[in-house]
Amino acid sequence: MPKGGRLVFKGGEVAVSSRGKKKDKLKRKRERAQAKAAAASTSEAAAAGGAAAGGQQDEEEAEEEMRPVSGTGRITSSGTAVHGHEAKFMDELHSGDAILITHPTTLREETRIVKMVLSNMSISISSPFSSDLISTTNFRYIKAPRLEVSAETKAEERKKRKVQEEDSAFGTYAGAGGKRLVYRERTPAGNYRIIETTVDEAMTREEMLDMRATKKADRHCN
Repeated sequence: MPKGGRLVFKGGEVAVSSRGKKKDKLKRKRERAQAKAAAASTSEAAAAGGAAAGGQQDEEEAEEEMRPVSGTGRITSSGTAVHGHEAKFMDELHSGDAILITHPTTLREETRIVKMVLSNMSISISSPFSSDLISTTNFRYIKAPRLEVSAETKAEERKKRKVQEEDSAFGTYAGAGGKRLVYRERTPAGNYRIIETTVDEAMTREEMLDMRATKKADRHCN
């Protein structure tokens, strides 16, 4: 009887013994397993590389967000009230952002947190600077990390901002060196809106009060 692996002749044809066929089958099976293992290893390496690249990109984006950005216009301050001069507070700042200045007196950098954005001309900060900014000063800001806010929360914030703006506006006559007038005006729908305007020349508190008294819708001047 022929041994495994030797050729045998049957009917003039050449045939391979069954033992040889089993060896070939096992060999092909091992080759397929090795190919799968190699493919899996390559896939894992690619995934690890992608995760590392993604993590690096996230870190770079976070660093980019933390870099100070030059603000538009210039500012002056009185206590925690900051006044903008040709500024765009409504576009650039939000509550929680950091505002940075190089104080013109001490030449030291100071940082404060924005508590409220009232208009392009007015914001409030967490605490006063080391001394009031009498002359207009450049500023920079750092955006606070943003979280997804629901529509209801945004509407509530707008409502609170409107109330706070009205409360802070009334009784403020001589802001920005006696050139800023704030008063209330009735809309065609019967509601009220806050008007903030700059007059041509500096005025005293009494002069601005007289001007504001001409605004009939302003009940605080009755």
